[in-house]
Formats: sequence, C-alpha cells, structure tokens
Amino acid sequence: MFDSTFWVAISFLLFIVLLLYKKVPQIILNQIDEKISQLKTKIDEAEKLKSSSEKLLGDAKSKLEKSENENIDILAKAKQISESEIAASLEKMKQSLENKEKAARSKIDQAKDDAINQVKKIATQVALETLEKAITENLDGKKQEEVNLLKLKQSIEKLKNVN
Repeated sequence: MFDSTFWVAISFLLFIVLLLYKKVPQIILNQIDEKISQLKTKIDEAEKLKSSSEKLLGDAKSKLEKSENENIDILAKAKQISESEIAASLEKMKQSLENKEKAARSKIDQAKDDAINQVKKIATQVALETLEKAITENLDGKKQEEVNLLKLKQSIEKLKNVN
C-alpha cells in the first residue's frame, strides 16, 4: 500500500512543518541579516579608513611638495651665499696680492736706490783716490811728504772721532 517514496515524502513534509514550527527560516534570516549588518559596518569602517587615509596621503603629499620647495629655496640661497663668499674671498686674495706686489716693488726700488748710491759712493772714492794718486805722483818729493803728513793727520783725526 504505501511504498517507500510515500514515506519519504511524508517525512520530508513533516520535517518542513517542524522547521516552520520551530521558526528555523526566521532564525536563518535573522542570522543572514545580522551578517549583512556586520558586513555593512565593516564596509563603512573601510570607507572611513579609506577616506582618512586618502586625506592623510593628500596631507603628506602637500607636505612633501612644500618641503621640496623649501629644499630648492635653501639650495638656491646656499648657492648664492657660497658664490658671494667665493667672490669676496677672491677679492680679498686679489687685494692681498696687489699689496704684496706693491711692497715687493717698493723693496726692489729701495734696493735699487741703495745699490746706485753704493756704486756712486765707490765710484767717487775710486775717483778721489785716483785723482789723489795722480796729483801726488806729479808733485815733487817735498810736496809729497807734506801731502802724506796731511793724510796722516786726517787719518789720526778720523780715528779720534771714531773712539
């Protein structure tokens, strides 16, 4: 009379009625709704994190751009300062070299003047000695003795003046 498929269908219907009686579909729907709300919360958190991270990224990029501009300005100022320092140093060196050159020229001119004066002095002494020798050779014996005595007296006077 009743075959096995009939009893399987009856047990299946009883199972469905039991599930409906125990409100299993409502429990499943509630759990699904709860999972959906959790996922929505996580998605909202993720969107908030994304927007805050985008904001932070934008801030970081603007700070990076600002610091790069400051670096460029600092490098330009440093280059300008170093160029002015180099120019000032070169000017100081040039001035120092000019002063040293003037001092050297002055020393050379002084040495030249001293050498000319010494040559003139020696030339004058040689000329005087030569003239004196020529005059004494042309004098007779008595006059030469008088000149020699005069020279001796002058030499003695020089020696007295030195002491």
